[in-house]
Amino acid sequence: MRGSPYSVIVCDLFNLHEPDHEVAVLGFPSRELAVEYARRRTWSSVEQMRKPGLSREEVRWRWQALGEDCRVVGPEGVIYVASAELDRFLDHPIPPERRDWVGLYRSLLPDDFVLTYEWAAGSVPPPHHYEYTVVVEPPDRGHLLFWPDYPSEGVEPWAVDFHPDLTARLLLHNWMQAAGLFDRVQESPTAPDIGGETGLLNVTAAGRRARLAIHLLPEEERTALHQLIRAIVPDPIWAEVEARRRRYIERTYPGEGA
Repeated sequence: MRGSPYSVIVCDLFNLHEPDHEVAVLGFPSRELAVEYARRRTWSSVEQMRKPGLSREEVRWRWQALGEDCRVVGPEGVIYVASAELDRFLDHPIPPERRDWVGLYRSLLPDDFVLTYEWAAGSVPPPHHYEYTVVVEPPDRGHLLFWPDYPSEGVEPWAVDFHPDLTARLLLHNWMQAAGLFDRVQESPTAPDIGGETGLLNVTAAGRRARLAIHLLPEEERTALHQLIRAIVPDPIWAEVEARRRRYIERTYPGEGA
């Protein structure tokens, strides 16, 4: 993923023989941050195994049976395996300031990250047109406004609040930064091709702003950005509004199909 070349693979040692015993944590822009996250998470997992009266080897056994191990993967392949430091973790309890791997991950996204994305299908006959607006506000608020038809007096938007996915926001932010979109001046005109879809994006992050007519970007960038933005909204929300729109079409345009 452009701008997020490193990921952390978290291995659940308790479910080691299950097919889904590993999960990937995405969105790391540098190997240093990914390694620090993997180290903190594994070291903290060792700490959870410590109980009064347990020997060093008993803590090791408990971690091997119940804990988490992390490795970092990047363009170079596997660059770090946290269990290689297990003896250090066993001998030295992790200091409180090094324990917060959750906070480390959250810190990868600027606190002021704000997004508004207005998308509209092309100028096509009903019932094929629809529009939506995605809004993301700090710290973790998301809003979707969905018009199942051309906006009009009789067509009000459906409003859905959601919890925006942190990883999806990270991937979008890192992609935009790597592509230089926060610094790009978009040339006019801003009008789409006649009948074409439109996508207007406004993002603020770390005090920098990007205002883009996505439909004017090169196809590869346009497609990537559209998919990254949609991923911020949970899949069940999209499924909900799409099912509701099918019912709207069946009721409003009988015989047209969905």
